[in-house]
Amino acid sequence: MRILLLILFSSFSICSFGQNGLNERIDSILSAQVVTEFGPGLTVGVVKDGELVYKKSNGLMNLEYNIPFNDATTFELASVTKQFTSVCIALLEKQGKLSVNDDVRKIVPELYFSGDTIRIKHLLNHTSGIRNHNVLLDLSGFDYEHQGYTNKSIQQLMFRQKGMNNKPGDKFLYSNTNYVLLALIVERVSGMPIHQFAEKELFEPLGMSNTFYSSDLRSIVKNRAYPYYQVKNEFKQPKSLTLCVGAGGMSSTISDLITWSQVFLDSKHTFSYIADFVTKLEPLNNGEEMQHARGMFVTAYKGYNTFNHSGRDLGLRSQFICIPDLNLGVVVFANSEEINAVDVSYKILDLYIQDLPQNDYNQTKYNHKKEELNQFIGHYQELNSDLRMHLFINNDTLNVQSSYGRNPVQLNSVSVNSFARIDNASVKYTFLSEKKSEADLLVDFGGAVFYFEKIELARNPNPNISEYAGSYFSKELNIGYEIIVSDQELILNYPNNEGLVLKEGEKDVFGANRRTKYAFTRDDKNKVSSFYVASEGTVKNILFEKVNQ
Repeated sequence: MRILLLILFSSFSICSFGQNGLNERIDSILSAQVVTEFGPGLTVGVVKDGELVYKKSNGLMNLEYNIPFNDATTFELASVTKQFTSVCIALLEKQGKLSVNDDVRKIVPELYFSGDTIRIKHLLNHTSGIRNHNVLLDLSGFDYEHQGYTNKSIQQLMFRQKGMNNKPGDKFLYSNTNYVLLALIVERVSGMPIHQFAEKELFEPLGMSNTFYSSDLRSIVKNRAYPYYQVKNEFKQPKSLTLCVGAGGMSSTISDLITWSQVFLDSKHTFSYIADFVTKLEPLNNGEEMQHARGMFVTAYKGYNTFNHSGRDLGLRSQFICIPDLNLGVVVFANSEEINAVDVSYKILDLYIQDLPQNDYNQTKYNHKKEELNQFIGHYQELNSDLRMHLFINNDTLNVQSSYGRNPVQLNSVSVNSFARIDNASVKYTFLSEKKSEADLLVDFGGAVFYFEKIELARNPNPNISEYAGSYFSKELNIGYEIIVSDQELILNYPNNEGLVLKEGEKDVFGANRRTKYAFTRDDKNKVSSFYVASEGTVKNILFEKVNQ
């Protein structure tokens, strides 16, 4: 869901214009994001050299009563929560109650044993190979509008799983389930729910009085910002019945997160060991470096090391990022999907980083000859997904066209076997030549790596689509799928997902252009007997067996 070369420069400088000038420029960034004063917006905080130098909001935190954001607005963190769940593990390790090298099944024996030991550190850095429960729920036809899920229901779902995505430590695959299991570990080891443990051991000592894990959907939260999404020209407010914490489920304020940033920016901070724990990078089994540490990404930006993590949920976006070398931190929250909190944070960072024309950060490192580029062209498909990319040469330059993208993107050469997007140098494409690797291409989005294999598309590979029709059932998901033929097309139906057209690309393999792949298997009489579902790169080989043979 890795690999980026970190380029560190020995010298840097900050823009010479004063903070007032900077504030005006940040104001402009915020104004450009909020198109109407009567819609949702964003709130931003900037800390520099230990001082809050900027704090401002644009837009409304509640559309029903036209309430604007204020200095005490409370907002949901989504996946920014993960670093705090990681810290709970750090606190328990410091107390001598566990070790990150402990076998997870020592504490959670209900978890399926695949023959390889999953350690707590594998949960922390997303290398466990455990399937992502969000994708499993999607594949189960979960009705998010009328149903909710809890930590307990996700645990029960995971305890039914009999397969893994990979051997622990082999690869990074971002999975929210890792952090739901970490919350369970915190609960079982500490003897108290994670919201109580974090309040006692972390938030109270740090003075973060407005930061908390959710524990009751009925609780009144003062100054709460409500999330919104847009349908045509109308804003909608998502209603959730879900209460699941660990991977998400936390709320905070700009002021509290600015306080939190000092853990990472002040080397003399009482809790500085927390920063060391959360940002500790460990190699994969093959020795390759990762960019995801323990609930935090550690990535380079314009020559500086950053600690960062974003969050996204229906109707909201969040971002937390620090640059220790500049003693600089930025926090962004938006209650609209139309606002890119991550992009806003980097635009603000740019104001504090003076352009360095002498560095070669964004410049080409290698010039490929046209004949060299020929080895990279072709069709690639994401492992455990139907997402495809077509790589081709145009004007002596390598281009990529995603099956989900509208337009091709030009790639710039970086090294003999790697490229970067011309419109976003942080997105890297690395081609692998090792035969032992199951992937042929790694696509790195700022630390989140996606794995692709090269494929050969065939014309009409499955001439008799009727042989795939029938009823199928998965024990792991406890759900049935129905596949029919209609108007010479293969149609998949399951709860809350009707009329999905399955498109072919290879023999016995189909997709519905939803990052989900359906690979059929045959019995000894060459009749279709089952299929395996893989989805979004984070769920592999869910078995569906035919029940009406």
